[in-house]
Amino acid sequence: MPTAAWTWMIYLATHNNVASAGEQSVQRMREARLDGQVRVLVQQATPTSCVRLEVGADPELVADLGSIDSGDPATLIDFVRWSVQTAPADRYALVLWSHGTGWEPSEMARVAAQRPAQVPVTTGELTQRGDDDEGRQIFFSSSLREILAQPTPPERAVAFDDGSGHSLDTVELGQVAAAAASLTGRDRLDLIAMNACQMSSAEVAFELRDHARVYVASQEDMPVQSLPYDLILTQLATAPDTSAEDLGRMIVQSYCGYFRDNPLDWGKRGLPRGVTLSAVSLPHAAQLSTATQALAAALRDSVGDQLKPVWAAHRAAHRFKFRLVDLASFCRGLLAQPELDSASSAAAQAVLDVFAGANLLLAREHTDPFYDDTGGLTTYLMPPMPGKRLSPYYAQTAYAGSTGWGEFLAAYHAAGR
Repeated sequence: MPTAAWTWMIYLATHNNVASAGEQSVQRMREARLDGQVRVLVQQATPTSCVRLEVGADPELVADLGSIDSGDPATLIDFVRWSVQTAPADRYALVLWSHGTGWEPSEMARVAAQRPAQVPVTTGELTQRGDDDEGRQIFFSSSLREILAQPTPPERAVAFDDGSGHSLDTVELGQVAAAAASLTGRDRLDLIAMNACQMSSAEVAFELRDHARVYVASQEDMPVQSLPYDLILTQLATAPDTSAEDLGRMIVQSYCGYFRDNPLDWGKRGLPRGVTLSAVSLPHAAQLSTATQALAAALRDSVGDQLKPVWAAHRAAHRFKFRLVDLASFCRGLLAQPELDSASSAAAQAVLDVFAGANLLLAREHTDPFYDDTGGLTTYLMPPMPGKRLSPYYAQTAYAGSTGWGEFLAAYHAAGR
């Protein structure tokens, strides 16, 4: 079997209200001008079926798997195994299409039934969770099951509201990436891209640092029009020897260029103010971790005396959903506080130096001046407010353990109370 230059493994977990949008993305893939050097394998789940296909092949449809749980990590791993066996390649890209797109109450009820809670989860509660932003952030059904297993409705509500879904998904994604890389026979995938909302975070990038070379994701919501697969794949097919780093840059340029040329009704009817996309060189994630570790330690040790400037920087930072805040804008906010001590100021500047350097961020673009203050990666920063709590799952992330960011957050909340 000839080896391709690139195999794209595109996993559409669209067993929800965006199934038609996923089908439109697949159609755009079909419009790409491909050859045998770039192969595109797809698994798409809808509320009624799950199919595997190779775009452009004859026949295109490989299998109909029936009704399966596309949020199960094992299902994703099985798709990667099939892709590697079907289309061996010099380089592999894994794209996850979903997240932030909504869970239907019936699907959530199925997941809730797997680990019944002390107080049963009602249809009304599931409908509410399926409708709000916090409920829509969850990609893996294992993450959803953990939250829905909380004993009572108030505890489940807090678990949705405190960023637990993001924390749990981050850890699960790292485990999936490690297994996927192993299936290719290498230590890393070449590129992982999230066709999904709010996934360009320091926590996710650090979780993937040992399992992929390049990570592409958005800090903001992604419109259902998604990545312009026809443009990206066609361009890659003309230069199949493109490196993972250059492909990451190409995806960022194509995505933001597409939405500049094809603007939507930004800021209205649920759309964001524009789009953002970042390509991160994961082997350099340790640089950010080291700098953030020093910042977390400086802030943790002094936050009792410096609550006012830290809180002012937090309020001034560019905030996204799910308790995620742009890390660079938070650091710039810290430097703008004259009361901040010298150790914290130096540490904040060191983080900004990593963002300004040539290593970590391969590309970062956005389409609206609203995002001019952003640096390309968010971090978890739950505000210390009455009724709010830190996610109990955040400490499980590799980033929290490596940087001590969770310890700073705990000290910040204690001081805030």
